Amino acid sequence: MQTEADVVLVSMPFGPLRLPSIGLGLLKSALDRDGVSARTFYFTFDFAERIGERLYSQISYGTNTTDLVGEWIFSDSLFHHHTDENVANYVEDILRDRAQDKNHVWHEERFSDDFIREILSVRQHTEAFLEDCVTTILACRPKIVGFTSIFLQQVASLSLAKRLKARCPELTIVFGGANCEGEMGREVIRQFPFVDAVISGEADLAFPELVRRVLAGQPYAELPSVFARNQNSTTGNAAAVENLDALPYPDYDEYFDQLSATSFHAALEPNLLLETARGCWWGAKHHCTFCGLNGETMAFRAKSAERALDEFTTVTAKYPGYPIYVVDNILNLAYFKDLLPQLAERKLGLDLFFEVKANLKKEQLRQLRAAGVTIIQPGIESLSDEVLQIMRKGVKALQNIQLLKWCKEIGITPEWNILWGFPGESPQEYFRLAKMLPLLAHLQPPNYALSMRLDRFSPNFNQHAELGFKDLKPFPAYSYVYPLPPESVANLAYYFTFEYAEPRDVESYVRPVAEEVARWKQAYETSDLFMLEQSERLLLWDSRPTAKRRLTALTDKEKFLYLACDQVSTARQIADAWSKHSGWPFNQTNQEDIRQTLDEFVEAGLMLRQGDSYLALAVARSS
Repeated sequence: MQTEADVVLVSMPFGPLRLPSIGLGLLKSALDRDGVSARTFYFTFDFAERIGERLYSQISYGTNTTDLVGEWIFSDSLFHHHTDENVANYVEDILRDRAQDKNHVWHEERFSDDFIREILSVRQHTEAFLEDCVTTILACRPKIVGFTSIFLQQVASLSLAKRLKARCPELTIVFGGANCEGEMGREVIRQFPFVDAVISGEADLAFPELVRRVLAGQPYAELPSVFARNQNSTTGNAAAVENLDALPYPDYDEYFDQLSATSFHAALEPNLLLETARGCWWGAKHHCTFCGLNGETMAFRAKSAERALDEFTTVTAKYPGYPIYVVDNILNLAYFKDLLPQLAERKLGLDLFFEVKANLKKEQLRQLRAAGVTIIQPGIESLSDEVLQIMRKGVKALQNIQLLKWCKEIGITPEWNILWGFPGESPQEYFRLAKMLPLLAHLQPPNYALSMRLDRFSPNFNQHAELGFKDLKPFPAYSYVYPLPPESVANLAYYFTFEYAEPRDVESYVRPVAEEVARWKQAYETSDLFMLEQSERLLLWDSRPTAKRRLTALTDKEKFLYLACDQVSTARQIADAWSKHSGWPFNQTNQEDIRQTLDEFVEAGLMLRQGDSYLALAVARSS
């Protein structure tokens, strides 16, 4: 017997299996706090059972987001437009890559014939799946059904919403999530008459109030951020939640209950999602040109250390043993003074992921590791000063490499990417990078090296003419998903292709870097460059493919100078440090002598130099 509920919250395919929805978890808690009965359904699990967890995960994680494979699978259930010609063209243009723009995409091997056949076969499961979803939801006799939609969940959600409205016209259907922000949300209301309301932006305050009004029979369209059908609707975004401490703790009970009922639960390793901050303090000052995160809500807000600590301890006690993925766009720097020391002191045994800025000091990385942080996403994006400046990253290439080195020393895994294809970048930079990358074989390689993507809400989108782009169009897959007028498809799209205002052959000049990254990934497991202090000597052991000597022993001045370059330093800073250490006078002659020694390290492949700054590449070991 299905438990009745006033509100049903839904997560549809192709949402991630390993991650509960923090948005639904927060809304479920908020409704419970208001005394409103609510149920949460992760129909992601149901669909994965039908097609198999392996294939579900391969579609979710093994396809390019811009191919919209998950969206296309459900598009015929929404529009009934999959003719043989449509299917054949989607396979050739998207899955086999015929329609992709060769200037903007680095092409790795595309899908096998077997995988394409599997993708096509999945469509035969959608109708029965959607009907079962309808039956499950209506058994709860809800008055409101809320869909969260991110990544590849939009069309499956719309397909279910259409069927629910046809079966139960009095239902209020509400959409929210990243796929519904700004113009995308307004277009959903224009195109899909079975959707009653869309919430754009943060729904923490707007959705519970909308629920209260619907249950009381009151209008809700004047609520900030609500795009409503048949009512005078607002056009603005939701007011950002200022006091994050006032938010409830996320409720993941139904996620874990439904996961435990699957045939694949034992093999799945879910993460807990927690949140300590919203917005981006760096982006509020210097929005990275390619970043479309935060939509129209960039202002940085953070929970107090006391609240964040209590949430970590409370939620992990309720759901013990799972790694924690902190969804913040960037770590609150104030936490180095309060939250992180408290986490380290409590020794909670946490396994944490945080997104950080790459200019962290070594002591800050040690604090992160002591607090239980094992993985970070530092937003490195490039190892070129020129490209980093174009991106507005606010860091130097040597700082990024320094972070990779210190992460290996301290025991933190950095997840990072290399992006290319920015207007104004010099092809010569990539030839220089291709020569440098083999020296980094002992450091964590990038997860991906690929062309930058032009996303809605990014400066590259909003200021595309100023930043060197023209002829923006939705990625080709959108036209196969949405059989709508071009202007409507453009309003629903998040990912866009483009032309350069000044043409450039990106694929040609980045090829050497792409090839070196592939070699880096192969060499990493057997490569090392580490330093070990033994009495008066500093021993450097080198097993990189580029190694000129397997063992180098440094003493006296050379040892001091090499250790002084553990962090990025200028020749003048190093000369000053040596003068204070040795008592030698600080003068031009000694400074040039020191520079010569440093350049010899560079020539030996043991150090990097950019401009007048130096960085030692060896990773410190204690024994």
